[in-house]
Amino acid sequence: GNMDRPVDHEYVASTVFTNPEIGTVGYTEEQAVEKFKDITVYKSKFRPMAHSFPKSEIYTLFKLIVDTKTDKVVGCHCATDGAGELVQGVAIAIKMGATKKDFDNTIGIHPTSAEELVTMRSPSYHYVNGVKVEE
Repeated sequence: GNMDRPVDHEYVASTVFTNPEIGTVGYTEEQAVEKFKDITVYKSKFRPMAHSFPKSEIYTLFKLIVDTKTDKVVGCHCATDGAGELVQGVAIAIKMGATKKDFDNTIGIHPTSAEELVTMRSPSYHYVNGVKVEE
């Protein structure tokens, strides 16, 4: 309240309230390639524990997009239960300039789906000068 500040739309979080929810903040993979040219993508797809026991076919997907040159996380996209709540916290970290190393140095809460964001260590693939390179 009563605090003038410029509006910056670069890292605005959003959620689609479906089942599961879809949460996103920052650049998409395509936008990141266009802007940064060299990016590293981390992806994980799994069936969360809450859906494993009843043998549900609902899966969780996480994707982190990292500017390879600076190691800054520039995008986070997820489809999981509670993605809206999760991505709001991630948006703060990304807006503050968190790096992939910062994520890696964070201890995850087990067992949660969100811990995947801080345990993805191996890149799924890279883009070098805008060209996708598989691992």
